Amino acid sequence: MTMTIFRFALLKGLRHPMSLILNCLAPIALILIRPLWTGEEMLSGFGLLIFLIWGGAFLMSQGTLNDRESGAITRIMAAPVSMRTYLTQNLLAYMVPLTVQVTLISVLGAILYDWSLTLALGLFLCYTIFTIASVTLSFAWNCLFKSKSSSFSSYSAIITFGVALSGALIPLEIFPAAMQYVGAIFPAYWGMRAINSLVELGTFGADYWIGLAAMGMFSIAFLLYGGKRRMI
Repeated sequence: MTMTIFRFALLKGLRHPMSLILNCLAPIALILIRPLWTGEEMLSGFGLLIFLIWGGAFLMSQGTLNDRESGAITRIMAAPVSMRTYLTQNLLAYMVPLTVQVTLISVLGAILYDWSLTLALGLFLCYTIFTIASVTLSFAWNCLFKSKSSSFSSYSAIITFGVALSGALIPLEIFPAAMQYVGAIFPAYWGMRAINSLVELGTFGADYWIGLAAMGMFSIAFLLYGGKRRMI
């Protein structure tokens, strides 16, 4: 039954065309665009990947909201399955596609752009933790809503706002000093802080570990909050 929940959540999450694109196709296409990773363009491939992971995680995590709307979660709970098992299997299923993509990107980056082992492993770890933070944030957000449309419209604005203020697409230096730290309320800010430190230093500096620790704490907080919400 556990594997059935996991498999069903994974297939259901990838059924949406946009979810399939963001979780499986776009990240691999992104790593093949050389100027984005060599500093030849204003846009950074590292930041664009943050955006893709965040959006892909949200689309995947809407599966729990779909189950609430359709009444599927009530039927699942009628079987000998605990709520903890249901949530664990769903969250793991939401993380799998992006984790696979992050792994492939780390390997391809090392092959195509001569990333060092330290850089490739550091990026893999950072993006993996950001994936966890994005999935748990999306899960906690969806727990606030009973309507899929309301959740989607409001969260889309949050992603746009969060990506802009995290430095993923726009350099933070162009903002007034007072606004450069507003994005710290989002995991994306700490993800970019860790990545920028890793890329600039070529090793694991203090900012890298601070960024990972912050994203880890966000993940725990979102998971605890979402886990306490009534799902049925």
